[in-house]
Amino acid sequence: MNIKTILRWVLLVIVVGSVGVYGLQKSRKHDPEPIEASVSQNTALATVVVTYFTTDVRCDSCRTIERLSRQAIEEGFPKEVANGEVVFRVLNTDREENQHFLTDYELTNKTVIVSHQKSGKQTEWVNRQDVWLLFDEPAEFLDYLREPVKRFLGKT
Repeated sequence: MNIKTILRWVLLVIVVGSVGVYGLQKSRKHDPEPIEASVSQNTALATVVVTYFTTDVRCDSCRTIERLSRQAIEEGFPKEVANGEVVFRVLNTDREENQHFLTDYELTNKTVIVSHQKSGKQTEWVNRQDVWLLFDEPAEFLDYLREPVKRFLGKT
């Protein structure tokens, strides 16, 4: 074997190894099963429904936004969550049954939607897109997400 052949093999091994490492890292970030909220709660009876819309591929920031969103609702409105007046849920828009939300709410990426319902029908909603700007500032995040919930609860 001459030096050119050896270098070709070394480069080939490096390229194949790099592709393998890249694929492994991507597969670790693939989390098809987000922590689902107790969807058994009947959202038709709720006054406020807070939905974190996610996809199959979830990064650390996505998980943080889900965790903080759940915390904002469950710790901010424990009585309302317990009696079903406020519901938090996680929906994956990569699943066929949830894809209509992409057009319903004009979603372009993962976000949190807070919707007000009256008699089981949605009357208004807000997209809390700035969760992406606030996820590393938990106190501000919690306040930001709780504000429309408080407002909607005051409308009942």
